[in-house]
Amino acid sequence: MPPVRSTIFVALALVACQNPDVSKGDKPGAKVPAKAADEAAEPAEAAPKKPEVKPPTQAELLRTKIDQFVRSPLTTDVTALPPAEKAALDKLIEAARLMDPIFDRQSWAGNASLRAELEKDTSELGVVKLDYFTVMRGPWDRQEHYAPFATTLAHPPGAGFYPEDLGADAFKKWVADHPEDKAAFESLTTVIARVGDKLEARPYSAEYGEWLGPAAKALEDAAKLTKNKSLTKFLRSRAQAFRSDDYYQSDKDWMDLDSLVEITIGPYETYEDELLGLKAAFEAFVTVSDPKASAELAKYKKYLPEMEQHLPIPDDVKTKRGSESPIRVVDLVFSAGDARKSVQTIAFNLPNDERVRAEKGAKKVLLRNLIQTKFEAIMRPIGNEVLHADHVASLSGEAFFLQVLFHELSHSLGPAFVGGDAKGKDKVDVRVALEASYSPLEEAKADVMGAYNVLYMIEKGELPAELKDKVLLSYFAGLFRSARFGVAEAHGRGAALQLNRFLAAGAVTPDSASGKFKVDLAKLETAISDLVRDICLIQHSGDKVAADKLLDEHGKITPLLQAALDKLGNIPVDIRPSYPLAGEILPQ
Repeated sequence: MPPVRSTIFVALALVACQNPDVSKGDKPGAKVPAKAADEAAEPAEAAPKKPEVKPPTQAELLRTKIDQFVRSPLTTDVTALPPAEKAALDKLIEAARLMDPIFDRQSWAGNASLRAELEKDTSELGVVKLDYFTVMRGPWDRQEHYAPFATTLAHPPGAGFYPEDLGADAFKKWVADHPEDKAAFESLTTVIARVGDKLEARPYSAEYGEWLGPAAKALEDAAKLTKNKSLTKFLRSRAQAFRSDDYYQSDKDWMDLDSLVEITIGPYETYEDELLGLKAAFEAFVTVSDPKASAELAKYKKYLPEMEQHLPIPDDVKTKRGSESPIRVVDLVFSAGDARKSVQTIAFNLPNDERVRAEKGAKKVLLRNLIQTKFEAIMRPIGNEVLHADHVASLSGEAFFLQVLFHELSHSLGPAFVGGDAKGKDKVDVRVALEASYSPLEEAKADVMGAYNVLYMIEKGELPAELKDKVLLSYFAGLFRSARFGVAEAHGRGAALQLNRFLAAGAVTPDSASGKFKVDLAKLETAISDLVRDICLIQHSGDKVAADKLLDEHGKITPLLQAALDKLGNIPVDIRPSYPLAGEILPQ
């Protein structure tokens, strides 16, 4: 792993509101001596009052929130790229930019018009609101469960995918009453619209054609420029998918992609859809690969079938998915759409189509320059603050990197479908069965199973034994980093679930003197195994009631966790990237 680069930042602290001191007078009716009365008449001689500190303005409060996202340039050395690949890279960035206006509308139908209004407001507050609007990709604070800051409206659970007055029960009733609509309504790539007293499903290719058309052309232009055959094949099939809404073949072509210049672009994650967890949001990652670093990690993918069999669950719950699962180590040079909201993704495991996963597995992509930046700017300072002094020396960038890798590997493990016969007929995706509860539960699963599998690799001798304590402690500290994203965000709620389970198991306890956490490593290892088991069993059964119960009980920020998070105020919540290779320069 290359040396970790450090990031320097300045975090502005929130100004506290103080009440001025009030002088205490004598007892009622007491006689004031003449000298004392004279002195009392001269305020200058009295005990000086402390200067009044004004409470922060709304603009100052928002600026403090913005400063929680430290500006960080992300780039890589492209001098060795052939001219044709550099030209293709520019076209890929052009295509990726077009995911932004789509995602803005998917986040909320009113985002574009509200942004236009905010751009007209040149007051200090107006400028700051627009800036935070840009970070949050809308007028609600994603770090505070969608608290409004630039609107009076409540955040719609269905984001921009459904009519705002449509509830989950009404959606289900419509599908039950109109079975012919079921496939279109539950599709990842349709928007539900109300037309009079009826509902209809509109395909993404029509709803977002204004941007998908030019994006498809930019991909085809890049395909003509690159000399890499696998990239050419993928770009052409993905351009066709933008026009047809059929992403199956292009997902398979993306799995076979092996190029120095790569792009991941399309509708993938369903985090934005908190109503039903059905609709995928558009995003893009433009990257430059490191083939040597990727080859060094490739050995782990061969263990995926063995990792599945090693899970602490009954044999009939274990599954068999495709195990090709290529691993890519890349540097990120541009991101857009769902990939560029408040919290920046450090790795991903795609595609999400279970048909493709069954055939070919899933590709794990680690964004190396972003991982390195976050460890030094965020992860290490958090570990220093939350871990007991006895544990701090075990914080490890290598362990953090491995946790990220095995988090992504673990997305390919565990139950994928619910029900169905021996031939797989009538089976249902776990994602569909668990609805909006799927995403936080799946992120918690990948976290805790990732730690479980790193420990398994140590047990097998694939990783050195001296990493064990570093893995356990860096994993635990890393949960506080994710918990700061807020429980409105899937990773944040999943992290809260893990922290509360470990506290309940007695694996971690707050030190009475410092408030920092002491970790019983043996108990933590047992608690990790227990949580892997419980989540997998819920996913296997597709039991939404059990999923909701687990998340309601443990997926929350308790007063104990909040007290710990409050101590992290001067540490950035996340980074705010800029991309020099895309022409983005940090403001002076």
